[in-house]
Parts: sequence; C-alpha cells; structure tokens
Amino acid sequence: MGISDSQVRLYSSVRGKIKNADILLYKGQGIISWLIKLVTRSPYSHAGLAVWWYDRLMVMEAVGKGVVVTPLSINVAHYDGGVEWYQYKDDIPDVDRVKMVHFAQQQLGKKYAIWKMVSILFYRLFQWNVDKRDQLYRTKRLFCSYYVSEVYDSIGRKLKVNVSDRFMSPGDIAQSPHLKKIAVLKRDP
Repeated sequence: MGISDSQVRLYSSVRGKIKNADILLYKGQGIISWLIKLVTRSPYSHAGLAVWWYDRLMVMEAVGKGVVVTPLSINVAHYDGGVEWYQYKDDIPDVDRVKMVHFAQQQLGKKYAIWKMVSILFYRLFQWNVDKRDQLYRTKRLFCSYYVSEVYDSIGRKLKVNVSDRFMSPGDIAQSPHLKKIAVLKRDP
C-alpha cells in the first residue's frame, strides 16, 4: 500500500498539530534498519515519541546511546528514511499526556538494550514465542518500541493486547488497533 500525496506533509505545516506523546515511526535505510524490517516483516525499523518542551517540539527515543531527546525538526531533516506520525484514536486528556511525558523523561539516560533487541530479532526470525521468556528478561535497559509502549502503559493504555511491551516491535506499534496514521513528515526545503 503506497503513500498518497495527501498524506505527505511538510514538517512545518503540521508541527502545531502534533501532541505530546504522539508516536513517530521510522522507515530506516541503513543495514540495521533493513535487518529489523526483514526480521519483523514490517516497513518500520524505529519508534519514538513527540513531546513539547516549552515551545520546542522534541523527539524522545531509545537509540544506541540510550534514551535521548532531540529537536524533532532536526530529527526529520537528518533521518535517512521516512518518518510517519501516528496518533491515538481515542482522546487522551492533556493531563494524561503530561503524565506520559513525565514518565518518558524519567527514562532519559537509561542505556539501550542492544542484546535484548538482538535476542528478540533472533526469536522472531525463527518464529518462536518470545513472550514465554518475558520474566527472564526484565531489565533497566530499553529499546525504541519497548520505550514507546511503556510510556503508553504508564497511563493504562496498552498499544497491543497480545504482545508484551518487552517484545514490541515498531511494526507491532503500527498495527495497533488504537492508532491511526496522520501523515508522513517531509523535511522542510
């Protein structure tokens, strides 16, 4: 299914409509992104959260350096691949969105769970049921989609019922029945 022209938006034209804790899904072009997309059978390789810090729109994400925050405008302009903006279908009150941001901020600086991600890719590659091993992998480290799903869980909103947060992929997030794709963000000229 292709992207229609009506879904592609300049970042500057939609910036003011993006809400705290809206989800950003990425279609990376690099080798790691390609591997993630291949094993998870999804067009998505990464996930992050949009958050407002005063008048700056930022993205919070778990990357190789750990959980970090960067301006979304820079993220969109320099990302090698597509960035898609998703929102929760049901209304989330602003007070809950603020709680989500606070929870997300508390995770800043946590390390990236590289071995966790590798093990998940391994289990998915061989189509083994990873949720059975859930209790063995409790960690203070995060990877992108685990981070995003934990933020939604912090206010009691599960993105997917049959997938543990610890084994959530960016593709699982995209398939959530609670989310809708709003637009593909295009860098400003």
